[in-house]
Amino acid sequence: MQSSNRRIKTAEISFGSTKYIIGVIVVMLNTAALISQTEPNVRQGNVSDWTHHHVLFPESRDPVVMSRLSRDPRWQNDWNRRHQAPWRRRRHGREKGRDWAVSLGATTYGPLFDFSFNIPPQNGFGTLNTIDQGSGQFLATAGTVTVTGGADLGTYPLLPGGPAVTTSPAGAFLYDNLIYYQTDPPLDMDGLLFTAPPDLEINIWGNSPDNYSFYDHTGAGYGTQLTEAGTFTPNVDPGGGQTFPAKYVFDITAAPNCANDFVAIGIASSPTSGGQANIVGFNNLYSTQGPSAPTPLCGTTGPAVMFAYASGTGEVPASLTLSLDGTQLAYIENLGTGSSYFHVLTLGTTGGNGTSPTNAAVPGSGNNAVDQAVLLSPDGGITTQSSTTAPYVVYTNKDTQDVAFATTYSWAGGGSGYLYKLGNVFSGTPFIIWSIPIDSVPSAPVYDSVSNKVFFTDSDGRIDYVVDGGAPTVVYGSVLAAGATSENPVTIDSTNEMVYACFNSNGTNAIVVQAPTSMASTTSIPVGASGTIYTGPYDVEFNNAWRTGSGTPFLYVVGTRTGALPTLYSVGFNGAVLDPTSVTSTPLTTDTADASPLTEIYNASLLKDYLFVSVTNNCIAAIGGGSAGCVMSLDITDGFPTVNASTTALAAAGGTTGMIIDNESALTQASSIYYATKTQTSLVKATQAGLN
Repeated sequence: MQSSNRRIKTAEISFGSTKYIIGVIVVMLNTAALISQTEPNVRQGNVSDWTHHHVLFPESRDPVVMSRLSRDPRWQNDWNRRHQAPWRRRRHGREKGRDWAVSLGATTYGPLFDFSFNIPPQNGFGTLNTIDQGSGQFLATAGTVTVTGGADLGTYPLLPGGPAVTTSPAGAFLYDNLIYYQTDPPLDMDGLLFTAPPDLEINIWGNSPDNYSFYDHTGAGYGTQLTEAGTFTPNVDPGGGQTFPAKYVFDITAAPNCANDFVAIGIASSPTSGGQANIVGFNNLYSTQGPSAPTPLCGTTGPAVMFAYASGTGEVPASLTLSLDGTQLAYIENLGTGSSYFHVLTLGTTGGNGTSPTNAAVPGSGNNAVDQAVLLSPDGGITTQSSTTAPYVVYTNKDTQDVAFATTYSWAGGGSGYLYKLGNVFSGTPFIIWSIPIDSVPSAPVYDSVSNKVFFTDSDGRIDYVVDGGAPTVVYGSVLAAGATSENPVTIDSTNEMVYACFNSNGTNAIVVQAPTSMASTTSIPVGASGTIYTGPYDVEFNNAWRTGSGTPFLYVVGTRTGALPTLYSVGFNGAVLDPTSVTSTPLTTDTADASPLTEIYNASLLKDYLFVSVTNNCIAAIGGGSAGCVMSLDITDGFPTVNASTTALAAAGGTTGMIIDNESALTQASSIYYATKTQTSLVKATQAGLN
């Protein structure tokens, strides 16, 4: 890069300002050439995971800025995805529909809830996995309760059932496992049922505000029977169940690879050796599940399981982060008893590494996979907290250790958390370098390599940061969304040093906030009515004009309308600052629903800019009789899209997780989006052209 910079400076001096832009193009082209140069027979892989939605690198005409950004491996990955070689492109066909869908087992990707209860003398806490039923109802499908005071001390699993009223196995209780997050009481009179062998049943339900029942029953009959003034308090966990798959491309300089390119995803289920996995990966991606014309690159038998692991004993509810060589995964395991572990998993290459999401192998048992886990505890185990967010790995180079940042939380006492820095992430034995307390519940952390700051939002409605260097100190931002609000990770524009954050409620509106990384000022834009049922908006996206600096830039975000209708908003810019007078919106559903994070891609073959989004139910497009979840492709090439019953969409049971893009390829079935459906849970590949 130093030689490229010298060439730019010479160009500026020799040719004047009329050639300055050409000089910048030279630095870009030289950078791309440097990235693509590899030694013979040495692959150059490419990572696409959740972090690439939260650290963005719009192009700049300033050679100093471009030189600085090009040192960040994530910039290199972003460049590779958006500037693929012409011989990898083709004009796509118009086939439509899912190319394949594979079940991930008995799991869901709905919102995750923690709860606490105090029904004197009974008290305790628990966790719940849920499915969105619409209209503010959530069906608990798995989880635990831990009784810490009174009778029946211990931890017990939820017994699946509902949403229709169900009779317990012993016939002692009626239950429906429904939770009403934003009502008082949040449980109805059927409530939740937990069991323990051989015959204990515990039913917790709501009678009226501040009046709950805790009943138990065994083979000997009813035991503890309490109907008392008390509390049952649910909280939506940070992350909101909005996970992303992670994609690894084996070699960007060669054809897509059927054996080595893979997609991996964590699963929000407790794992079992020989049973349910909580980490799974698939190869043979560029395929279909049945006849296809033309024949796909990887055949018509669908994807193959590359690995399926039972890692630890807890769930992996949030996104994975991949190593730059694709051999390791970093993620957080969350236990239902209030503790969590940071993991680095080196994928196995010998032995049995699992054959399906429901036939998992234990890493290191009959295979050479290595699973290293670090308890996320600031004091070696005395204090432990939950974590339902993803770790952010700071890629360095092969001669220095990678580091990662992670957050944990507890809702006790109004909410608190910790930020951790971990070392030796992909280069040895991981360990905690430091941890620092946070006075509210934090989101997943996002690191900006330019300002050297780790940013996160919190449950008090602030954007906070820690400077990575010396003794860590939390710098708390001003309150932007007063009262309890969602904790979603920020998005950082590293080129222009801007931070964007979304909050579902400031008491009146859902808002998107823009601030410089110095946090010297903030600009808040209302994007609909205050959200009280869901924790979105989950993030922001931008059009291709914003990324390239050519055309009119827009920010896109899914806010709300009255009645919790997911609504797409676009916001323009006045110079570098969001312009509140330029807001345009359109609903994405016909009734209450939640929306996925947004994903944008510019398809250079078609000269089209596409925005992908999903909703959990009541899709406005004509899919599934008008009440189903779907994923939609919106054309934003020429500005704000039209969204109506004719919008191109595919059915998606319960909506989708976040989406990962393949970008473009010259080979059949090698330009796709990947996501998981939230109910009837499957990992899905859908061709981009099929949604065009």
